[in-house]
Amino acid sequence: MDALDVLSQEHRHIQRVLEVLERAVTKGREGEFVSASLFLRAANFFLTFVDGSHHAKEMVLFQTMVAHRLPLAPGLLAQVSGEHGTGSEHAVAMLCAAETMLRGGGTDPVRMLDAADDWLRLYRGHTGVEEAQVFPMARRLLPAEILDRMRTRFARIEASHGSLAEAAEAMERAFMPIPAGRLFPRGAVCSF
Repeated sequence: MDALDVLSQEHRHIQRVLEVLERAVTKGREGEFVSASLFLRAANFFLTFVDGSHHAKEMVLFQTMVAHRLPLAPGLLAQVSGEHGTGSEHAVAMLCAAETMLRGGGTDPVRMLDAADDWLRLYRGHTGVEEAQVFPMARRLLPAEILDRMRTRFARIEASHGSLAEAAEAMERAFMPIPAGRLFPRGAVCSF
């Protein structure tokens, strides 16, 4: 697995968290209760693992592409780098709205849902550009030894944040929908 495989795989893990968040936003928009703690955890996941780890790895790729003078479309790297910053702003807005709700500062989740929607919209388009344009160009034009060195740098970045894959799995497990008719673990008996 080379550095580009790592980034693509991380996109798949991030997608799992997006699916959890999207289900929650849909429920909230339909008037159902949604846990502010889910949005708080999602915002923390985005700030810690997506911004702090995944985007840091992508910046290594972008810097390497520039250093090797790859023929990039004008403004492409500026666009995706700028989207990283915008995503951070949306994550902070979601975090603040969720914290306000958890502290009892409000019962209307609209700000929290709007911030989550903004993040979802941005990230889906963002990864599409990276997967369709940036990563294929890097794979075609960067030598394998450069990709190997980038993978080593990625490992150091990940060591300082922890595993994005494990964090995504924990988020998914914590907020997995309960199957209909199954409120208690199998075999559990309530004695009221």
